[in-house]
Amino acid sequence: MRTDEPPPRLIAVDWKTVSLATESDALALWRDVIKPTGDDWQEKLDEIPAEAARPLALALLTGGNFQCMPTVTPGDCVSVQYDVNTPKQAAGFDDPCLRRVLALWAFSQLEPTDGAALMPALRIIAAIPPPESELIAAALSAAASADRALLLELIGIAIAAGSSDAVDGVLTLLDVPSLVTAATIHHSPGALAVLSAEGQRAVYIHAVTDTKLPTGARIGAIADLLQSDMLKDPPTLEMDLRTGLTTAAQDPDCTVAAVAVRALHVAGVKGVLPRPGKTPAATMRALCVLASYERLQGSDEISLLPNFVPAKGLELISIAYDPLSETDEDGDGNLHTIRRADLIPRDLLVLPELDGVIKAMKACTGTTCKSKEMEVRFTIKGGKLARMELAERAPCPPNFMSP
Repeated sequence: MRTDEPPPRLIAVDWKTVSLATESDALALWRDVIKPTGDDWQEKLDEIPAEAARPLALALLTGGNFQCMPTVTPGDCVSVQYDVNTPKQAAGFDDPCLRRVLALWAFSQLEPTDGAALMPALRIIAAIPPPESELIAAALSAAASADRALLLELIGIAIAAGSSDAVDGVLTLLDVPSLVTAATIHHSPGALAVLSAEGQRAVYIHAVTDTKLPTGARIGAIADLLQSDMLKDPPTLEMDLRTGLTTAAQDPDCTVAAVAVRALHVAGVKGVLPRPGKTPAATMRALCVLASYERLQGSDEISLLPNFVPAKGLELISIAYDPLSETDEDGDGNLHTIRRADLIPRDLLVLPELDGVIKAMKACTGTTCKSKEMEVRFTIKGGKLARMELAERAPCPPNFMSP
């Protein structure tokens, strides 16, 4: 028995007689002849000859349907997946997880001039939400080979879909004007990081108040601008940065606002520190900024929280959650919670559970704020914080994957 015979072909076709003159021809070949599955797609792709690969690739990419992972609505106990699923063995040509891996092959078969004609398909791919990144990066590379303006358009689409990381791989292909566009128009944190506060100051000033940039990018822009100004002789807070910081101090993002307030206060600007408001909503906003501001303070600095609290002090309620408890230790009717009440004098006050409170205050409804781990309830009377309740929340089910 001979052992040097080639293995049997998986695609039963005489490639010399195949016509791929139209997109319909190519799709018919995919569906009726190649018929890839999750079990054999790699081997079948290896059998496609070079002269047939490009028309098959173009038809596949034009057909779309590459979003393998379902769109997930964020929630406290919603599982987070960081990798895209591999196609199941029985998956057929219309299965998006199989089409996704076929598309990755298809991008490697293109000519540099193909990107412009594929723009409708590339736009759809760029809009696929995380955890997809590999396919988006391939689409961006295809656009980069065709036209700089097309690439910038796709960068904007990908960032709007939450895929900033996928964009970073093509930023090295952009010149400075394009990087400026990516940073200012399309809100790319990666493009901002490639630029510098000294060389593109206006871009960095814009970033300070750009609410579509991530928090970290905006804080980094403030830090770089401050460093640049303080290195001048004499050190000074330039008017453009002062104006930007004044606007950022009112930002909906309390962390950005706190960093801006801190910079202004250190520079000697009066009246910027958070203080109680005339309404519960105004006081809640000030407390939100205060929480992030307190994290910026040094150990020798006095907390601003006493200014928010009445003369008698703050009534602090702490509720711990013990899933294994079998006794109602505090008599509140709940076996799993342990409640403790304290009255904290003003001269001993600092914001309790600081990191947890900051996280919870990113999602508030009225005077109640929640994170996955904690619920914080504030009682505000006469503009003052009279009571603060910190309740540890029940843990998520065991199969939950924390982000």
